[in-house]
Amino acid sequence: MGAAYKIFGMTVQPHILAIATLGSVFGGAAYAMSGSKDAEKAKPAVATPAAPAAGGSDEFDVEKLLGDFLKEESK
Repeated sequence: MGAAYKIFGMTVQPHILAIATLGSVFGGAAYAMSGSKDAEKAKPAVATPAAPAAGGSDEFDVEKLLGDFLKEESK
C-alpha cells in the first residue's frame, strides 16, 4: 500500500479523500443552484422597456431607463 493519512484515528487512503472532496464540491454546488421552488413561483413578471419606434432614431435615453428601473426595484 502507498501513503495513507490518519484522520480521527482512522487510516484513509488518498483516493478516498479525493472522491469525498469532489463529491462534496459538486453536491454543494448542485444544492446551492437548486434554490427554492416557492421563491421562483412568487416572483412577479418583470416588464421589459419598450423598444424605440421603428421610424425613430436608434438612440435611447439611458437616464430614463435607469430611473424607471430604480422605481420598479424600490416598490
